[in-house]
Formats: sequence, structure tokens, C-alpha cells
Amino acid sequence: MVIMAVKALTSLAVRARSLEWVVRHKTGEKQVPVAAHSAIFDPGENQKNLLAGFKAEPDRLAVDVRKACGHLPAPVCIGIPASWVLLRIAELPSGSPEELASMAELQVDKFSPFPADESAISYELLADHEGRSRLLLSAIRTDTLDQLAGGLKAAGIKPKWVDINLLGWWQLLKDSGKVHPTGSQVFLILEDSACDIIVATAGVPVAMRSLSGMEDLPPEEIDEEVARETIFTLSSLDLDPNGSHLAEISLWHPGEPPTALLQRFSESFSVVVHPHSLSTLPSLAEGLLRRAESRTDNTMNLAPKAWQETEIARRTRRRIIASSLLVAGLWLFGMAILFGGIQVQKQQLSSMEKELAELKGPSEKVRAIRDRTQDLLKYMDRSRSGLECLREISDRLPPGIELKSFIYYKNKTLEMTGQAETYSLVADFKKDLEKSELFSATELPRTRHIPQGEEFKIVCTIPGGEKP
Repeated sequence: MVIMAVKALTSLAVRARSLEWVVRHKTGEKQVPVAAHSAIFDPGENQKNLLAGFKAEPDRLAVDVRKACGHLPAPVCIGIPASWVLLRIAELPSGSPEELASMAELQVDKFSPFPADESAISYELLADHEGRSRLLLSAIRTDTLDQLAGGLKAAGIKPKWVDINLLGWWQLLKDSGKVHPTGSQVFLILEDSACDIIVATAGVPVAMRSLSGMEDLPPEEIDEEVARETIFTLSSLDLDPNGSHLAEISLWHPGEPPTALLQRFSESFSVVVHPHSLSTLPSLAEGLLRRAESRTDNTMNLAPKAWQETEIARRTRRRIIASSLLVAGLWLFGMAILFGGIQVQKQQLSSMEKELAELKGPSEKVRAIRDRTQDLLKYMDRSRSGLECLREISDRLPPGIELKSFIYYKNKTLEMTGQAETYSLVADFKKDLEKSELFSATELPRTRHIPQGEEFKIVCTIPGGEKP
């Protein structure tokens, strides 16, 4: 299910204190190039992020967002920080999207502390091989999403899909050729006082997690925390931080390279850590947009079911209203045509009845003359007389068949009964009669086996004697 049949598509990346968005318009078969836009917002006093700001000062923040973003055309796909979401990668049997969704819900229930009826659960198909599927499982409280969506809707932004920023970065890394088809790689993405970790083997993620809550830590403790959690992640995957099979560690950062963190990594890993600026990649909103453009049933979507049901109900109401208006318009148009056309039809009917009355007398005379002429021609035509028919049958009668009766109905049919030594003689005799120009059709309505052979009845139709 590719969704770029729409005229426009918007992606909106939600960060701690900022929004970044991209709108792609489609004109005909061409997609208009896009540019990313971003805006920083004040979530309010003592509020750490926009989510808390929408709860504390929804009206003020909605005005600020509306002023900065303007009108963002639907559909809108939003990306949320990975630190808001519970993530887990699992290997499960392959199946249809519906089956994978059911298995994902069962697996999430095992590690999620949230009640199932208060959670939005989704999955992303990372790989499918030999009857096994690798899924990224995710869960988030629905009230968190409702709070965010409520603030965005107040600003005129109506999200349809909910993606994860971490997957947007993963899309950009793949598209930029940074993901290798062999070996194991570690990608560390520093952003918004958080660190997202992706561990991939042979180009497929085996671990995805986010380190959050580090904004209040001093820089040296942040470096220690990131290094320690990276080592823990590799160890849980049985990957030796100093092993030769660990091909690369790349650290993606905003601004200048974090020299202290790089130094800490050099002390903990034998593999060289390569720093890269996030500015060398397209914008995060662009990564989310690319994912939205190729969205399928196996793509991550944390939008609660209640959102989808509300959207379906809204579309249904709009279709019902549009259909009702259309039906009412067609009814009025039809009634106008009906009443306006009745008079025309009455006039046409009266005129036709008059013409029919004028033609009825002459036509009956012509029909009577034609019938008398045909009867006369049939009477004078001796080419299909009973004698000629008997001669034709006698000429074609094979040895081994004896006729018992011969009944001739003038210019209609003749019926004959007889006895043959075998059924094949009867069948051959019928086929031979079908070749005769005296008969338009030949039927074998009855045969009966007797000790002396086969009794039969054959009916031949004379041209002009066919049933109407």
C-alpha cells in the first residue's frame, strides 16, 4: 500500500522543544522538491518538553505552533522521540500483517508495564527470511499520544500516522549508503539530550534503544552513561566490544564532534569510533516523509485505534452527507425530467397511435396477400412432394434397414419408423439424410433395442416447416 496517490503529504518530527516538518506536493506525475522547516518553542516554566507544555499551557503553545507552522496539508505523519516508546526486537514466525499484529500484541504484553487497553502497540517488519520474521515491537501509553495530538489539533495539525524518529534516522542512514550488508555496525545518534542506539548485523537491526533522562547530568557522567550502555547493549547481543567482527562504530552528533565522548569510547573499544555530523544527512522530517511515502501494513504506526475509528467515522459521515446531497439532487433532477417529459411522451404517443391506425388497414391487406402467395407457392412446388421425399429416402436407405411406416405432412415434416440390424446402421442412415437438400433438419427422437435389432423413428423437417 503506497500512499503517494495523495496530492500532498506532510511529515512532522517532534523533538523535546522543537518541531521540524516537510511537505511534499505532487503535481501530475512529478513530485515537487521539498525543503525542511523547523521552529523552537518555549514549553513553559518548569516544563522539560513540548509534551508537558501542551498539558500545562495548551492554548498558548497551540497559538505559537499555528503561527510557526501555518497550514500543514493532510495526511500528516508525526514522528516521536524513541525515548517515549518501549522498544524490543523479536524473532517470530512469518505471517500476514494481521497475524504479525496479533503476535506483536502478545509479545508486548510480556514486557510492557502498561495495561493493554491503555496502550498503543505496533510493529515494524525489519526482515523476513525462511519462515521467520524479525520485528521491532513498540508500545506507548495512549494518553501520551492523546495529549500530543490534542495540542497539535488545537494548532490545526491533525496527525494520521505516528512513527518513531529513530526509524526516520535509520531510513536516512540506509538511503545514504551508511549501512553495510556484511558485518556488525553500531550507530549512536546524539540528539535532544538523548542517545539512540542501533546495532545492525548484515544490514538488519538486531537492537534499537534510546537513552533518555540525561539532560540533568554533568557532561562527564553523560559520556560515561553512553559508553556504559553501549557496552551493555553489545554484551547482551553476545558482541564483543573489542571483537574483530564488530566492523564499525559511528557517532552521529549535532554541531561540533563531542571530543570527550570520543575519548571515552577510544578507552573502551578497540574499534575506532567515527564521528559524523547529522547535518551531512537530510533532515529527520525528510526521513519520516520517505517512510510515509512507502508505508505498508508492516510499517510502524502507533496511532491509537480510537484515532483510526474516529477518522473512519468522520469519512463515513462525509460520504453519507455527500451521497445524500447527490441523491437529493438526482431526485429533483429526475422529477423535473419526469414531469416535463410526461407531456412530451403523451404527445408522441398520440401521434404514434394516429400513424398506427393509418397504417393498420394497408398492412393487414399486405399480410393477407403475402400469406396467400406463400400458400400458393407451396402448393405448386412439387420438388418437396411426398413422392420426391420417398424417392430420396429410398435412394439413401442402406442394406440392413427395413422401413415399417412413412407419414408425410405436406410442406412440414415426414416421419418414418423401421427396424435395423444394428444401431450404427440407424445412426449412419440419419447422418446420410442430414446431407440431403430436401430436408432442413433430421432428428432421431426414439430408438429401442429388440431381439431382431433396433427399432427407430426418424423425423425429417422440410424447409419452411420449421417451428417458429
